[in-house]
Amino acid sequence: MTLTVLEIEAIRAKAIALVTEGKTIMEYRDSGTDIRKDWPIDPPTILLECRYALQIKLPLVYGAIDRVRVGNMLNNFRGL
Repeated sequence: MTLTVLEIEAIRAKAIALVTEGKTIMEYRDSGTDIRKDWPIDPPTILLECRYALQIKLPLVYGAIDRVRVGNMLNNFRGL
């Protein structure tokens, strides 16, 4: 999926708001029923991915990425 810079910045702003508001995974248990609200991707990972995407789209504004290896904090690397 190709996103515009404005869309990526909007996603980043929402992730920053979630992190600063302290919103985390919620879990409830009642009489054997478990309810869990989780994020598809946790907000810190969203911030990393947004930074990566913005560096690709606008390297002069957001800084260049390491062209050899880019870590995404999941102990794996993707090369360009």
